[in-house]
Amino acid sequence: MNETDAHTHDDPVWREALSGHARTRVWMRRLFRILSPGASRRCHLCLAPFDGTAAPIMRAIGRGPWRRNPHFCEQCERFFREHRGGAEVEIAVLYADVRGSTPMAARMRPAEFGAMMQRFYSVATGALTERDAAIDKMVGDEVIGIFLRGLIGDDYRKKAVRAGLDLLRATGHADATGPWLPLGIGVHSGITFVGSVSTESGAYEFAALGETMNLGARLVSSAGTGELVLSDAVWPDVAAELDAKERTLNLKGIDGPVRAHVARVDYANKA
Repeated sequence: MNETDAHTHDDPVWREALSGHARTRVWMRRLFRILSPGASRRCHLCLAPFDGTAAPIMRAIGRGPWRRNPHFCEQCERFFREHRGGAEVEIAVLYADVRGSTPMAARMRPAEFGAMMQRFYSVATGALTERDAAIDKMVGDEVIGIFLRGLIGDDYRKKAVRAGLDLLRATGHADATGPWLPLGIGVHSGITFVGSVSTESGAYEFAALGETMNLGARLVSSAGTGELVLSDAVWPDVAAELDAKERTLNLKGIDGPVRAHVARVDYANKA
């Protein structure tokens, strides 16, 4: 068994941290979000603000940005380091992917494209954390957010869908002039391994792994510009409040057809 295998087990410390039994963590996230509502940078797990009026307080209590990875605070990094492992928990996952990023990059100067993607990361992070997501990854032209039932409550699926709608609006998909960035979004839900995954070299990172993540990635790959593609696992929670069209998908790496529900927020039919 290698080091990665040894640390990807169901650990009771992680289960307590992610299940909602550690209620102090739930209230801490809510408090941090309230303290600096306009913060543009936060810890992707506990939501400690890294700028704004509360930033000096966060640094004083050890929740300033971790130097090796400024997406997390020093205290969350310490938890990752001291408690390698994770737990299988219920989550909803949101994948947001820029449509046509390769030809877009070819038409723009590198610095111009970099600025566009930085704007996307900032807007996406704000939209997702406003709905209590933890940011799993920001890679290339994609942002991935996870919504942990134990940390944000039984409406975690609704929050994931609403975050997707918020992000489409924030990128201009509800504007008559069209979006400033073409985006597709996929949302799925299920049991996922969430934890601190290490490698043989000793490096480690916060990660969510498993079939739930795989299907979420396949859903976003099927989304057109301005589309929010929801799986059957998510749809019942929002069916009463959202107009969507049913679509049958044949997804790479997934056995059999997958039924999905596709919503939009374009200006002609705001969802």
